[in-house]
Amino acid sequence: MARPDLDTVLRLKRAGDLDGAVIALESALGSHAHPAALVQLADIQLHRGRFDEAEEALERAEAEAGTTAATARLRAELAYRTGRFADAARCYEQAAALGDQSSWTLVQLGRSRLRLGDLRGARSAAARAIERDDAASAWALLGDVERRQGHLEEAETMYANAHQRAPADQWAHAKLVEVRLLRLPPERRAKEMAVLRKTAAADNSHLTAVLARLRSEEGDHVAAASAWGERAERTGDLYARKMRGFALRRAGQLPEAAAVLGACLLDDPHDLVLFRTYVHLQRKRGALDELRRTLEGLLPYAGSRRGAVYGELRKLPAAPAGGEAGPAAAGAEQPTTAGEPGPTTAGVEQSIPPGEPRPAAAGEPGPIATGEPRWGTAGEPGPAAGEPGPAAADAAGRSGRGGRGRQAGRADGAGGS
Repeated sequence: MARPDLDTVLRLKRAGDLDGAVIALESALGSHAHPAALVQLADIQLHRGRFDEAEEALERAEAEAGTTAATARLRAELAYRTGRFADAARCYEQAAALGDQSSWTLVQLGRSRLRLGDLRGARSAAARAIERDDAASAWALLGDVERRQGHLEEAETMYANAHQRAPADQWAHAKLVEVRLLRLPPERRAKEMAVLRKTAAADNSHLTAVLARLRSEEGDHVAAASAWGERAERTGDLYARKMRGFALRRAGQLPEAAAVLGACLLDDPHDLVLFRTYVHLQRKRGALDELRRTLEGLLPYAGSRRGAVYGELRKLPAAPAGGEAGPAAAGAEQPTTAGEPGPTTAGVEQSIPPGEPRPAAAGEPGPIATGEPRWGTAGEPGPAAGEPGPAAADAAGRSGRGGRGRQAGRADGAGGS
């Protein structure tokens, strides 16, 4: 088989035309197995949020040429983005052993270990990344480790080092501001947060997320929902839309939360956390007709999750006579509420949205039972919260990771990674 035109594919990928890149690759590959082309296909499908297709491409590539540094790294990314952090750590380590020279692989190895509670392993991976190229992301990871241990002064030093090495890095700046806010007395912190929300946060979506999370930690879930809504309105960020829905839920605004989360679920049907939370919420409300409409609207996009969707549908009572189910959740296809982008907004983020824990109401399952996401004890956002991507070459794809639901299937829906 002739080598596929990977230059064209890479050009399309960097331009953000991920659908075009997939079409070019699949038309060139046909039923053949070209390892380099299959690796590119897996990477693009991962950026699009099409995890099943990414897995299939990786299996074909490894069947042809065995496990390489590139396939091990992509398997690690796939595991990380689906919340399988032990698998992610193992595959990142394997990629490094097979010759991957990027500091990003080591940073992600450290993040995976941090999520597993392995602070020593996370610190070791960050130190290896710093030895390799003194990356700002590695210093930020060291800050996360110190913060997890409650060492706010040391964490501030690490985040300051990250910000010094990459002054334009909004992620590092947001982390630095966050830990400085946490070191302030509550009254002064509230004043500083109010000023930041009106000024600096307008230009830094990561900082908006920081302020939203701190509001929620203080119990002001209405203000948190408003802040997440502002981020979603500016960025079209599915992660922010999800977090707005979770904040509305904790604020007791259940109909509004259901509309937001139902719309998000249609765009990201593979998010198990979101799926379980939405189903539980609708059952708690007794909104079974809305739940049925959402689940039936979800079926064409559910992929490997179709069995779970069918399972929930079978648990529902029969629809009333003449009550033919509509295409989507109530509110999902209607004009959106203020500050909330519609369900087909381009430039979405992937799953694993960490949320903060909250006490369960009487008789209500807690966050783990319902699958509602939680913030880590260090308060660090997950990959969905805007962790920076691995390289500038991938920036067009990483800046907005395409949805796995309705967006992923649209020709114009690959504006995300």
